[in-house]
Parts: sequence; C-alpha cells; structure tokens
Amino acid sequence: MAHELRCPSCGHPNTAGASICSQCNFPLRDGAPAPIEPGPGGSVPEAMPEIDIRRMRPIRPRRPADAQQQLQTQLVVVLGGMAVVIGILWVAWQGFQRNNAPAPAPVEGANARQLADIDLARNQIKADSTNINAQIALANVLYDTANWPEAIIRYKSALRLDPTRVTTVVDMGVCYYNLSDVPAAETLFTRALAMDPRQPTALYNLGIVAENRGELDKALEFYHGAMQADPPQGMDEALNVAIKRVMDRLGRKAPALGSQGGGMPGGMPPGGTPQGGGSGR
Repeated sequence: MAHELRCPSCGHPNTAGASICSQCNFPLRDGAPAPIEPGPGGSVPEAMPEIDIRRMRPIRPRRPADAQQQLQTQLVVVLGGMAVVIGILWVAWQGFQRNNAPAPAPVEGANARQLADIDLARNQIKADSTNINAQIALANVLYDTANWPEAIIRYKSALRLDPTRVTTVVDMGVCYYNLSDVPAAETLFTRALAMDPRQPTALYNLGIVAENRGELDKALEFYHGAMQADPPQGMDEALNVAIKRVMDRLGRKAPALGSQGGGMPGGMPPGGTPQGGGSGR
C-alpha cells in the first residue's frame, strides 16, 4: 500500500506527491515526516503543530529600590550643587554691597566732636550690630542734634537688645513728644515708671504731659514725686520752676517742695519741656 501523505492541519490522507491538501488546501511540505499510522481501533492521533524555538535574551528585572536610591542620590547631588552656587552668590553679593555701599548721610546739626562720636559708634555697630552701647551712643548724638526720627530707630534697636534700659525708654519718649506724638511719649514715660517707680525724669515728663492737658493737680503730684526721687543735677531747678508755675495757675500760695535748699527761679512758660533720661549729653 502506498504511503499516504496526511495533512498536518486536518489529517486528511493525500497522495504521496500531493503539494496541497485536497480537503483543506493546506500546503504540504516536501520531505514531510512519515505519515502517522492509525492506532488501535483505527483512530489517528491529532498531528502536533511544529514549535519554532528561538534563542531569547534574558531580561533582568529592575528592582524599584535601586531606582529610588538612584533618584535620591541624584537629588542630593543636584541640591548640594545648588547650595554651593547659592553660597558663592551670597558671598559675592555681600562683598559687592560692602564695596558699593553709599556713605552714611551726614547728621544735620552735628559739630566736629559729635561727628567723630558718630563715626566711632557707626564703626562699632558695623563690626558688631549687637553692641548696645554703640547703638545708644549713636542714638544720643541724634537726640542731641534734634534728629528725632533717626534717634528713635537707634533707640528701638538698643531696646530690642536690652529692654531694661530705663533711660533709653525715657529718651525715646522725648523724641516722640518732640514729634508731637504725645500719646506714644506718655506710653513710654509710663513704661519707664513701671520699670522704676522713682525714675525722676519719667516723673517730670509725665508732669509736663499732665500740665499741658490741664490736669494741674496730677501734674503737681508728678513734679513732687520727681523732686523726692533724687533728681539728677540741674533737674531740681526745672522742678522748682514747674511746681511754682502750677501752684500759681491753681491760685495756691503755699511754697513748693524744696529739693536741696535751692531757690525757685520763675518766668518759665506753662507746660515746660520734657527732659531726657540719659546723662552726659
């Protein structure tokens, strides 16, 4: 019996020389394997399809942890580089500011000695901005030359460093008073008095504020309190004048309290002038 060529697709028997399956037109290859003989019972096993096995390159999976660590390393490097650049730019900017900073404005009304004191204080502040004594020294010269707004700025800088400086509080209050900001001045005088109830300059200045407001009895109380609080040299004379002035306005003839046996010069206009709390100016 001639060998039959079975179709690998449908299993239909074809003649040995057939090129396509007569049943399903499936192409029949030359040199095909020998036909499969029927098994027991006449059944023909189903033809197994050919498998084309190709060589494949193995792919190593990337672990997420490695990718995250790599990203973190890159971020650290980038941020570190940015920090270095920012640091260099900051140093360069500071150098530029130092080399191109405008000269401080001259202090109006300052004499040669005061200008020397200003230069000294400014140099000390430039070397150490926390030098409170230099801040107060500069503020005092500004006070003495009636540069009230600039003096206030310096007094505030000093009080931020040491808020317990009572005379500095009083001096800043006088600056506000001379700028016609009486409520701010009164607040500062009261603040100084809360820090030291026997602060004579604060008591005297509160007397001036009360007298100008027409509160004569209250003013007289403040003046008497200042007279009894060991006022600095020169203030006793101003207190005698203020007390006599208020007594005259009240129509009282009783003598004012004495300070140290001094007389009572008169002629000072009502209201007087607040005094600073510092000394040596």
